[in-house]
Amino acid sequence: MPLCYYVTGHGFGHAIRTAQILKALPRELDIIVRTTAAPSVFREELPDRSLRFLPAEFDCGSLQSDSVTTLARQTLDRYREIEQRNYAALSEEIAFLKREGVTCVVSDIPSFPLRVAQAAGIPSVAITNFTWHDIYTEYVETDEDQALLDRMGLEYRTATVALITPLATSAVEDVFTNVEHIPLVARRGDNVRAELRASLRCETPHMALLYFGVWGLDLNWDALAKYRDWTFLTFDTPPHAIANVQTISTEQWRYADIAATVDLVITKPGYGTVTECIANSVPLMYIPRQGFVEAAALERGMAPWGGGVRIESERFLTGDWGETLAAALAARLNPEVYRTDGAAVVAKRLAQWL
Repeated sequence: MPLCYYVTGHGFGHAIRTAQILKALPRELDIIVRTTAAPSVFREELPDRSLRFLPAEFDCGSLQSDSVTTLARQTLDRYREIEQRNYAALSEEIAFLKREGVTCVVSDIPSFPLRVAQAAGIPSVAITNFTWHDIYTEYVETDEDQALLDRMGLEYRTATVALITPLATSAVEDVFTNVEHIPLVARRGDNVRAELRASLRCETPHMALLYFGVWGLDLNWDALAKYRDWTFLTFDTPPHAIANVQTISTEQWRYADIAATVDLVITKPGYGTVTECIANSVPLMYIPRQGFVEAAALERGMAPWGGGVRIESERFLTGDWGETLAAALAARLNPEVYRTDGAAVVAKRLAQWL
């Protein structure tokens, strides 16, 4: 009874959220993954799980020039090209699902696969805290853009059910006809503080993880040297050596374990990083993100938790972090505000269709 999971390739967050749900599903289940995300992301999360990867692109997410800057016009133009290709291949994708004997389609969160599932007579599940319809609404400039968005909304409306997590955009439910609310789907890590400190010979009182996603972010790295109480860790090598910035390797350290170990994660706001910090009770220092309505939803959602500490872009890029670092250390977290067992809840729900 194969399940076909369609995952947007935008960033890592969707793939990582999907991986947590796949972990919770029965091991014997045949799972096909259709995505442009690197298979290595799933294999790192599911080293002992056999998945069938059949790469395919059904959306483009939001095109960006860096981790916090979106390219609205380029995004809509690119998605329009993909939409045309999608509909040219509609009958082929329907035939694929029938040939494989797929009994349930899951999407996080391209809209077209939901339309394919409906045409194939197969139940479909959308799992998300936002839709691309939400994101693209701010990008519309022409009647043609609006028509494109309307067609996307109709595709989302074909979902059998949408499972919506907390930290959701205010309009996420508008394009679905059947909605259920689930807890956060969050990745947890192990605290490896003793091993990490010994390996790095780290003697500073505090450690922070710097993570700027696929696109990276330009900042004044030299300014970080003045924060002598901090060691800043990064999986991406900085442009030159800074005394208290250490590059670590994914071959030795799992990202989730480092995020669960440090005193602070410094990043852009994204569902994966926010939920990970909530689940592991680690404060998050974040920079604002424009042109992406999910960011505002994440900020609102972090407020009752108490661990989100905002730093404005200019202060961040110039390395003027002192006050914000102090505020993050003083943050009072409310770990009980959100359940974080969404992966298990979703897996149980999917079993009803399988």
